[in-house]
Amino acid sequence: MSHRFLAACRKQPVDRLPVWMMRQAGRYQPSYRAVREKVGFLELCRSPELIAQVTVAPIDEFGFDAAILFSDILVHLPAMGLDLTFEKGEKGKGDGGPKIANPVRTRADVDALRVPEPKKDLPYVLDGVRAIRTALQDRVPLIGFVGGPFTVASYAVEGGSQGFTRLKTMLYAEPRTAHALFEKLTRAAIVQIEEQIAAGAQAAQIFESWLGELDRADLEEFAFPYLARIAEAVKRTGVPSIFFSTGTTSHLEPISKLGYDVVSVDWRIPIDEARRRAPGVAIQGNLDSTLLLGPKQVAVERALSIVRAAGREPGYIFNLGHGIQPGTPTETVKAVVDAVHAFAWK
Repeated sequence: MSHRFLAACRKQPVDRLPVWMMRQAGRYQPSYRAVREKVGFLELCRSPELIAQVTVAPIDEFGFDAAILFSDILVHLPAMGLDLTFEKGEKGKGDGGPKIANPVRTRADVDALRVPEPKKDLPYVLDGVRAIRTALQDRVPLIGFVGGPFTVASYAVEGGSQGFTRLKTMLYAEPRTAHALFEKLTRAAIVQIEEQIAAGAQAAQIFESWLGELDRADLEEFAFPYLARIAEAVKRTGVPSIFFSTGTTSHLEPISKLGYDVVSVDWRIPIDEARRRAPGVAIQGNLDSTLLLGPKQVAVERALSIVRAAGREPGYIFNLGHGIQPGTPTETVKAVVDAVHAFAWK
């Protein structure tokens, strides 16, 4: 079966614009909250049956054109030797932030990290991919994903969602240690995404969410070479690759040359400008997810203005600039999806 999402990734013509949304399986959904009332976050990430259930639910509920594996960019860290937990959210509700009891601070800590073996260390992720493919019955393609080296390192070094000061200081004070860490995290990302694809993932997204913390010189030394290696590894598998970051629109040209098929852009750049500046790749984005919290009609109008600005040229995928936020009305999500699907050039 030919899928419009995969065609758009390859800049091929489609019958209608494909749309999916990051965090389309999440706390805004009553069906997801019902699951989370029964299990913890990591327990959910380690249950192939539940992974499939929550991944497929948004396809049934909203009609998205792609599903994305429900997991977490840090799920492999325990296999690497780090003590990872997820705290409860405020007042014990929702998904709290990750906590790492033994953060990476020295070269000895980096040397002690073990590159995971997904079949042995992360079988639940691969079984989850297979379960999702069975449940989807090829209605839409499945996107696998991993975290980018800098973003994963920010959690590993800081000990959780605590900023970037320790990691950035490592870049300047101990660059060899930083490179050794990025090397291991790059190898970890590659083996994970290769095994997800072997299990049935039909596209691969790299979440390098916090790359906007770095300037151009640091990107060129500490980020771009590793990201290019991940892109090349995905390319060898034959599935489309998607690069995601935020706060990096001033670096769009070099990012578009890293080897990814699709570059996802946030709301800080007009979509037509992004397409002009990165003509060699497909573009994904870029509605501000906060708009989904406001009036439904405003969100629909802004979504359609992005679609119009993206233009007729093949190679555009509608998405958000970041993930759907908790508290987003489900009817607004459905209205935006339906409006994008119904859009037709006059």
